[in-house]
Amino acid sequence: MSNSVNTKIDYKKILSAISYDMRNSLTLMFQSLQTISTQPQATKALSSDELTDINYQVQRLNGNLTQLIALYNAEQDKLVININEEIVADVIESAVLQNDLYTESKNIKIDVNIDDDITWYMDRDLIAYLIDDVLSNAIRYSKQHILIDVLIADGKLNISISDDSNGYPAQMILASQASIESLASNFGRMGIGLLFSKLIVMSHENYGKCGNLILENNGKLGGSTFTVQLP
Repeated sequence: MSNSVNTKIDYKKILSAISYDMRNSLTLMFQSLQTISTQPQATKALSSDELTDINYQVQRLNGNLTQLIALYNAEQDKLVININEEIVADVIESAVLQNDLYTESKNIKIDVNIDDDITWYMDRDLIAYLIDDVLSNAIRYSKQHILIDVLIADGKLNISISDDSNGYPAQMILASQASIESLASNFGRMGIGLLFSKLIVMSHENYGKCGNLILENNGKLGGSTFTVQLP
């Protein structure tokens, strides 16, 4: 990230919002554990829904910590990008497997359309985090079906995650089209999530072209579609 971008972003506000989100996740986990502690000793157990919720909150905490570290490095202009040629199917499969408990609990079906031979140059950890984050949100709001399409078009790798939800709120679509400087200031917590996603894709550059995000409604499954484009 360039210094010209960094100086226009209110990192103190962003870090404060992420910390608040982490506190909320910890509070929900604490409440679940308190509920278990009040059960009779002989019957103490986690229900499937409770286990799924705790797993989801742990993933959110892990994501928040990833954001904190990366945003701190971006503020210091030290965001390290480790670009290597990766098998894209492996990155997608990892994200799907990581959400197995969540999808099984909600009876969500995930279909993946990808050529197993597709490889692309990317920072595997950052892109894996981004795909996992988008997928977990799709699972949260979808009804029963998610579709992941991966294809190469116009010299770009396109990873699209579609669901059968009610679609993105209009404010979310608007935020996805906003400049990176205005996201946190004008769109609150929603903007902060998109800011981090944009920092990830914009850090992927090839021959002067950067990555991009596209959010749309009325996708293949009638709901929302989140597309990650890498040059």
